[in-house]
Amino acid sequence: MRTKQYVMNADFKVDIVRLMQHPIMKKPLGDLSESELCCAHDILRRLIDSSGDESFTLVDVLQISRLYYAWGELSYVMGEDPEKTIRHFRSSLRFLQKSGIDLSLAKWLELVSLRISEEL
Repeated sequence: MRTKQYVMNADFKVDIVRLMQHPIMKKPLGDLSESELCCAHDILRRLIDSSGDESFTLVDVLQISRLYYAWGELSYVMGEDPEKTIRHFRSSLRFLQKSGIDLSLAKWLELVSLRISEEL
C-alpha cells in the first residue's frame, strides 16, 4: 500500500509542475490551442481526483474550489456538455461554501447594512 501512496503523491507533484509550466498559467483561455486546453483539462481533472485522497495531500476545500472553478472555465471554453460544465461550477461553489465562505443573501444584507450604518 505504501508504494501506491508514493506513486500517487509523485503523480500529484508532477501534475502541479505540469500545471505551473502549462501555457494556461500565462495566456487567456481563448488564446490556447485545442491541444493545450485538453492537456490543461486532464491535468486539472487529475489534480482534483488526487486532492480528495487525504492520505497524501492536505489540499483544503478552498483550493479544491479553485480547481473546480478552473475546470468549469475550461469546460465552457472547450464547448463541453453544458450540464458537465455546470456540475464543475456547482462543485466549486459547494467547496467554497464548505470552506466557510457564506454566500447567502442574509450575509450580504448584514454586510451591506453594516456599511450603510457606518456611513450614517
